[in-house]
Amino acid sequence: MDSLVPKSEQTKLNRWLEEVSRKKKTDCVFELEMWIKCFDRFFRTKNQPSEDGEAKTFLLKDFRQELAIVRDVTLRMSFLAGEIMSEERSNLLQFDRYISNSLKRDYVMDNFLNRLLAQPTPDDSLALLLEALADLRSIMDDLVKMPEVAFKTFTSMGKLINREIKQCRYIEMLVAYKFKVHYDRVENPAIAALVKRVAHEGLRQDLAKVFLELFRLLRYLEFIERDLSRDRPLKHSLLVFSLVNSELRQLFDFIETRICRHPEVTQECIDTLDATIFAMSQEIKKVFSHELVGLVYLRHAPPIFAKVENSHGLLKNSLQQSIVQISQAFDPGFNGKQLFSTYMTRLEQSRRLLQEIASMLESVRQFEDIADHEILQPLLRSFEDFRQSSLKYLMFKDWEEFEKFMEEIEVSKTREALRFALHKFRIFMEALLGEVSKRSVLQPALAS
Repeated sequence: MDSLVPKSEQTKLNRWLEEVSRKKKTDCVFELEMWIKCFDRFFRTKNQPSEDGEAKTFLLKDFRQELAIVRDVTLRMSFLAGEIMSEERSNLLQFDRYISNSLKRDYVMDNFLNRLLAQPTPDDSLALLLEALADLRSIMDDLVKMPEVAFKTFTSMGKLINREIKQCRYIEMLVAYKFKVHYDRVENPAIAALVKRVAHEGLRQDLAKVFLELFRLLRYLEFIERDLSRDRPLKHSLLVFSLVNSELRQLFDFIETRICRHPEVTQECIDTLDATIFAMSQEIKKVFSHELVGLVYLRHAPPIFAKVENSHGLLKNSLQQSIVQISQAFDPGFNGKQLFSTYMTRLEQSRRLLQEIASMLESVRQFEDIADHEILQPLLRSFEDFRQSSLKYLMFKDWEEFEKFMEEIEVSKTREALRFALHKFRIFMEALLGEVSKRSVLQPALAS
């Protein structure tokens, strides 16, 4: 239980969640909680995509597009709140709105609002949330029609939204109470057994929290995966990505200050945890300093889909790798395939990377002498296939270089310019093949 929530409030919250569970609405509550947390993080610019991450970038920015996305997400939240609310309360709320809108008398409106503000039940909190979201949408509808939404206006809107949500008693309890047994659990028996084998109680609890957090983040990404598979609007995934970004940085701090400093943890285990945090930090940088930058301004579906799909894939793979590596830090013999059917070890990823680089390098060598724009498309398609598949296994600096070479080849106008661009790209790929071959994870495999 979260110590920030009084015991009496925890009891009320648990009763509500148990009732929600009986009505099979737990998934709606989980998603609603996720969007509320998204609002708390999305309006903090350090959680948003940015090439340089500097404050001055945001001070000069127009935030109309971001605010339009937030406005659309409030519609989803209203739908979820209506789904969670009991049918009787939903019908009563609609009747109350009808009466207050029809009569438009002060005492009727005051009576309606007073009943909402008292919030003796979860349904009352949900009703108040619905009213707040409707009012906030009205404000945002006017703001996005303005010539520009400045940084100060955007952040002020964020404060207003979060302040309104905090007034909803049961919703605030839901967010304040970190983990709920109703939907926060690690169901994989291999992870459960690993945690149970940790002798020290405090360390065992801390490790359990780390796994709970990581699996929760994977579940957040499932909402993006669902929208990708169903061809739904994708820009609101920016809020989910911002939440994952923020939660991961907090988790890194927890691992470094709690797990790594525990006297029961060996130096070898600490080294593995440090390496895991570093690897995931690099993946976050790829996503938020490169892949998602400019997504909010895109208008056509294919590039939006590509950016969201790539970002989702990078973070999902990194989270899975991190779960396995943390497990192996406490149990070196732990097999990652017990967790994820599509899991690829670092060795398997590096082998695949070597194979694809070698194949692409051979294609570039064959094409370099020809250097004919008329038959360039198949080579460009192979570059794009590599970008979609194994590029994510490269270091970020190499990732950027690869894309620069792709652009240079695509924009070359003459045969000489194309040949020179291909020549430089071939040299880069040869060097890259050598770098990847030196990876420590490959050495035992290459020696055998």
